[in-house]
Amino acid sequence: MAITEDEMDNVLVTTCDADSKFPRQYIAALTSKYLKENRPGLTTIYQPPLFYNWKLDSLSFVTRVTGLLRSFLMLGALIPFNINTMSIFSFSLSLAKKGDFVHPGYQMDDIICLIRWMGVTQRRLKISMVPVPVLSGPTSGETIEKEIIEWARQARRWTIGAAEVFHYFIVKSKRIPTIAAFSWGTAFLIYYGVLLCTGGLFGLTSMLSMNYLVKDAPLVISYIMYGLLALQMLTFSIAFIIDMFIPKIMNVDECIFFL
Repeated sequence: MAITEDEMDNVLVTTCDADSKFPRQYIAALTSKYLKENRPGLTTIYQPPLFYNWKLDSLSFVTRVTGLLRSFLMLGALIPFNINTMSIFSFSLSLAKKGDFVHPGYQMDDIICLIRWMGVTQRRLKISMVPVPVLSGPTSGETIEKEIIEWARQARRWTIGAAEVFHYFIVKSKRIPTIAAFSWGTAFLIYYGVLLCTGGLFGLTSMLSMNYLVKDAPLVISYIMYGLLALQMLTFSIAFIIDMFIPKIMNVDECIFFL
């Protein structure tokens, strides 16, 4: 089918994994979002929220929580702060052609193509959420033991992939406007370096230090620490509340007790 340059803004491409399950209204929701935003072919990438409810009722609690947190972080950070897309996302054919499409040879091809596309469009790309959930198969083990092995495998993969992305960004940042490169690089560093890598360790070590190292701390400090812990737990509980509705929306048959 021959498509002219002028028609490429009207063609949307979606990249996905083999174990993805789209709701029937995905194309309609994507098209509606694209038209409402006045067809931003070269400025916007479309990301649906991903959920990992493939037979989670038969897997361990650790596996389930890992999937919930991945979805939660996507909704709360990756999409609203325009950090990066993940595995299943849509874009215009004009953006794909101008940015030399997606290179699957990279481990993190979704982040790599985002960096490259910022260079060819000379701006920071917006990530717009498609308001329908998509089911994605989780990278996880069937038991806690296999889950730990999978964590070790993913840690090695993400370490190599993160170094690959960092090197790629340093090389390509010369072609990206300074403000766009600085703002995206800062957001990327805060999310992956601070929130994911050090946030949990800081919470754990601060709690242990308050209990075993700090003696006779003022009562107000203790209240602040416990208040922050309660706020963190309340925030995480939202992920479980969201997951109560997702299986019903996506017609996923699960048998899991709420507690």
